[in-house]
This record gives sequence, structure tokens and C-alpha cells, in this order.
Amino acid sequence: MRSNTNWKSGSRKMMYVAIAGAMLSATACSSAENKPGESKAVDQTAADQVAQAKFTYTLPGKFVNWMKDMNWIPVLLKETGATIDFVNGGDGDPYYKNIDLKVGSGDFSDAGIVQLSQAEVYGSKGAFVDLLPVINQYGPNIKKYMDAHPDFVKLLTSSNGKVYSLIPQYPKISNATFYRDDMFKKAGITTEPKTIQEFTEVLRKLKDTYKDNKNFYPFGGREDFVKFQSAFSANDLIDAQGKIHGIYNSGQSYDIKAAGFRKLIEWYIGLYNDKLIDPEWVSGLSTEEAWQTKVLNGNVAVGHDFYTRPSWFLINGGTKTDTNFSMKVMPAFLNEAGKQSKFPTVPEYRVDRAFVINAKSADKAPAIIKFLDYLYSDKGQTLVGWGVEGTTFKKNSNGKNEFTIKFDEESTKPLGTPAWTFFQDRLTFPIPVNNEAFYEFNHSLTRSYANEYFSKYAETFPIIKYSTDELKERSNLVAKVNEALKANLVKFVTGKRPITEWDAFLKEMDALGYSKVVEIDQKAYDAMMKK
Repeated sequence: MRSNTNWKSGSRKMMYVAIAGAMLSATACSSAENKPGESKAVDQTAADQVAQAKFTYTLPGKFVNWMKDMNWIPVLLKETGATIDFVNGGDGDPYYKNIDLKVGSGDFSDAGIVQLSQAEVYGSKGAFVDLLPVINQYGPNIKKYMDAHPDFVKLLTSSNGKVYSLIPQYPKISNATFYRDDMFKKAGITTEPKTIQEFTEVLRKLKDTYKDNKNFYPFGGREDFVKFQSAFSANDLIDAQGKIHGIYNSGQSYDIKAAGFRKLIEWYIGLYNDKLIDPEWVSGLSTEEAWQTKVLNGNVAVGHDFYTRPSWFLINGGTKTDTNFSMKVMPAFLNEAGKQSKFPTVPEYRVDRAFVINAKSADKAPAIIKFLDYLYSDKGQTLVGWGVEGTTFKKNSNGKNEFTIKFDEESTKPLGTPAWTFFQDRLTFPIPVNNEAFYEFNHSLTRSYANEYFSKYAETFPIIKYSTDELKERSNLVAKVNEALKANLVKFVTGKRPITEWDAFLKEMDALGYSKVVEIDQKAYDAMMKK
């Protein structure tokens, strides 16, 4: 049965996926249940808790540069008495290759960011400190968080039972469907569509309203044009029986063998034939800049992209382009069974951001853990999410935190300029996220819908944990399969390949390794569940 019932809100039964590229499209980049520790007995003061840690810390260069501008970092260092030398390790794939070289040569810093798979491989060989005993002795707030999140611990625990790393929690965010509200109003569309069928009719009405504009296509975007898989019950998932459907990508990809996937592609064929979707987007020729211009100029009215995109359009043109310009977000559609479909979130834990401590620096481990433990405390979490009371936020009449700084001013300061920014999706340290604060530190438009939108229409999928050998084999196969898969989907939609060849297409994908990847996913998942 194709339903993602292994995840339940409130009492999550999570699995784990180590897919470095399983991220939502982004131009840039809590609720109470996310707070690590409410107990005042555990939540000690910074002075009592931290033994003035002093260590070197390697992480990707872009994060080092961003951290230099975060005003709360100096406050943190002053509060804890810590001294940290942030080491720029480069960016992208070369960063992790450099980690291999640094660890192999014995030239790795006191602490640093690695892939989870690297943490386990090198940790098992004695290169990294087993953090669990240190946490048990020196990290009461971290331990409290781990006790409350057993699946987080399961993700971190290696096959030998040791924990070599800590991983930051990621904000609960997903892509969103948005539209030019001013164009909808001109077309007489006053009700948001609830189903794919209603959405199609909305696109038709828009096309008819703007028929004099030969460059107008109602639906457009950038990168992969295949959206709304869950509305067709065609997304990848792990079902209630533990069976993998599709090449697993935490709900962000598709199950090409699901009956709904062919229906999804047939729907896109209809959109293409009726000129309801931007043909440049389908063919892969639409650049990000071209798409942005089309939305701003009124040549595209509906998009599906990163959740902050509506505010981006307002800031970068918007009413300057058209005085009536306005944006809104659209609810996720009901599926064919009449149930609410949801958009997949970014995985809750980024396995490409594993924090480790060099075994050669084991004598510094207690102080480093004490430093991190402060960030898991109420005071530390407040600093990371809200800043300093009286400077960046205040308590409102209901006793809740409320930012007093202006997002538009702080977030637009150029690189190299200190600012009060609280982008918790950016890597700093391996700590929990405060979703409430994260949503609040946004443009007013984004802030108006983020919390409710993600509560109603976003779903966090399981993560699968792979061995290094599985990752290597899988990555090679996925690269071949994805290239052929996307090329064929374009051919089907544009009419260069008839849909009658669908079964032959599925066989071709299996020949390239589609089923083999699913088999690897299944094996990795089954191995996890046996622990």
C-alpha cells in the first residue's frame, strides 16, 4: 500500500537517508516540541556550564564568511568564554575530499564538519572521539535532547555502538505553490483551486484572459518541471509495511512505477499541448533569471519553488514593475482519493553537516561539549533563535518573543557587514532548530503564511542511512538513471516520444539500474530497522 504511514506527527517513527543532494530548490537560502530542555535544573548558566573552550573548527567557507557577520556569535563567545578559530575548508565536493586528505595526513583541526559516513568510517578507525561518554558526563542539555529524540540517536549511532558526531536539526520548510494574485483577480479567479482538475481550469482561464500576450504561459518555473507528485500518489516513499517505492529521496522524487506517475505525465502532456505550461521550462532551457523576469513581467502567473520566493518577487521588482503586483501562496491539492497531499520538507537532519572532534584533541572534548551544551539550553536556544532581549526582541503582552529589529534591514546588509540575522538553515553548530523563531525572522509576506503553511501542507519524510559502499554504488547508478529519466520525461511531454511506449521506457530505466537503486535503498532501510 502506497502511503507514508511510517511518519506520524507528534510521535515520529523516523528512518534516515544520507542523500547530500536531496535539497529543495533555493535562491539563498520552534515549536515547543523542538526546544531541547525546559528543566531549569538541567539548564545551567553559561558561566557554570562552560569551561572556556578553546578549539579550531573547520567548516565550509561560505558558512565561515556568514558567521563572521552574525552579531550573535560574539555574544555567544562572550557568554561562554569560548575562543574558536574558524577554519575555511573550501566549499562543495572539494570540501569533503579535503577532509579525507586532512584526516589521512593527521592535519585535521580540533573539530570540524564532515559527512556522517566519513564520521563513522574514520571514527571506527580511531580518528574521532566517541562523543557519547563525554555527553553523558558534560552535556546534560544535549543528553536531554537525545533522550527525547531516540531516532536522532539511532541516526548518529554507528555499527559499533559509538557516536562519533552530532548533527544540526534543519528547519521544517518545503517548496510552496504561489501565484500572481493581481493576475488572478483580473482573470476573475476568486477561489483557490483545491484539486488538480480545478487547478487546470484556473490555468485555462488565465490563458484565455491573457490570450493577446503570445509570450504568456500560466505555469512556469526553473529546473525540474515535474511537480505535485503527491497529488497523484506518485512520490517516492516508505510504506507502512516498510517497502520502498521509487528511488528514495525523502519524498522529493517520484515512483515511476506507481499508476499515478503515468497519469501525472499525461497531465503534463495536456498542459504542454494546450500551452498552459512554459515550454522553455519543460525543455530545460529556462534559466533562473529568465523565469524571474517572466513572473515579474506577467508572462508567468503560477510557480512552485522555495517558500520565500513570493517575497523575493516583491522585493526584487514587484510593485516597481507593476503597481498592482501582489503574490499569494496556494494550498497543496487534494489527491485523487480526496485526501490532503503534502509537500516534502527538507530532511530534518543534514547528514552532510556532522560535527566531529579530532581524537588527537580528546583532551579538549569536555570543554567543547560543555560549549555545545550551552547552545542546547534555553538561554543558548534563545540567543540562536531570537538574539538578545532588549536589543533584538522583546516579550509581548502574551509573554511571547517578538522581534524588534527589521528583517528587511538586517537581511540585506552586504557580506562583510555585521548584522542581526537568524537564518537557522545556515550551518553554525550542531544544534536544534527553533522553527517558530525561524519563521518569524522573515519578510512580512513569508511570515504571514510560513507557520500555518508548513503545519498543514508539509510532511517530513524518513531518512535512510547508507554505508560508504552503498553510497558509492548508489550515486553512480542514480546519476545514470536520472539523466535518462529526465530526458525521456521531456520527450513524452513534448510529443517526441509517444506515451504508448511507456512500458518500454520502464524497462529501459530498470536496465540502467532503477530497480537496483531501489534494491539498495531497501537493503539499507532493512538493515537500519534490525538495529
